[in-house]
Amino acid sequence: MNLRAIAIAAGLAGSFLLSPAIAAQATASPPAPPAPAFVELAPGLSVFKGPATTVLLAESADAALLVDSELGKTAPALQQALQGHKPLRYVVNTHWHLDHVGGNEALAGRGASVVAHENAYRRMAQDTYLKHLDRMMPALPPAGRPSVTVLGDARLRLGELEARLIHVPAAHTDGDLLVHFPAANVLHMGDCFFNGLYPIIDTGTGGTVDGLIAALDRGLALSDARTRIVAGHGPVGDRADLKKAREMLIEVRDRVARLKRAGKTREQTLAAAPTRDLDAIWGPDWVKPAQIVGSVYDSLPARP
Repeated sequence: MNLRAIAIAAGLAGSFLLSPAIAAQATASPPAPPAPAFVELAPGLSVFKGPATTVLLAESADAALLVDSELGKTAPALQQALQGHKPLRYVVNTHWHLDHVGGNEALAGRGASVVAHENAYRRMAQDTYLKHLDRMMPALPPAGRPSVTVLGDARLRLGELEARLIHVPAAHTDGDLLVHFPAANVLHMGDCFFNGLYPIIDTGTGGTVDGLIAALDRGLALSDARTRIVAGHGPVGDRADLKKAREMLIEVRDRVARLKRAGKTREQTLAAAPTRDLDAIWGPDWVKPAQIVGSVYDSLPARP
């Protein structure tokens, strides 16, 4: 073997002998995920993006208000993220669905008062059929149910912080609240706003397409070009995003309404695929086309 061959062989052999530092890196566990945390949205307001929905935290000098409470199984992560923040005084539920109220019990155990619309309370207090999932949702334990209910609009104050609760009837459900922080120019829409996605219309508990459009109109009336708008699902958006969602929903409603007025059954309307040109934009990741078409059909008036 010549000298060049010996050098190549030695180099190849050396490539299989890792240094202690490299070997330690190769066998080390992957880095731990970052600790759950809130991200500032505006002075005194921050968001926690959980696996199910987006939670908003508003803090005054000595207390805090939380909008929605995520799923019960993510309550530990949410509570970890709350460490170091002001003590919770209120948890406001935008509506009754479990992905928005599942952490109520744990947070109420920390001394917070849970606030919701009266209709949302009624859903949480009894087993309720969730039509779009075709399953019964069990009642929340008494400790997780709202301790304060509202029938219409209301205001909550924490020192200098004001939150305006705005009831939008027959929208995503029959018990939806928008939560507006006018001084910070921030609006939480709950599930009345799915940013970049087809929305869920829970027709089984009073949701309607016309009511949801009216809720989006209310959001537009409360916002300007600088308003940060928290969606129940999807990224934090702005007025332009809200306007796009409204335009899409009006288009879907009008297409389905034409078919229903023409005497098409629900099954025939689904088969016609009236949203086919919109589905790639609005429907691939969350609500499927058949679901939005079906719920819009169900919520429209019967053909005269």
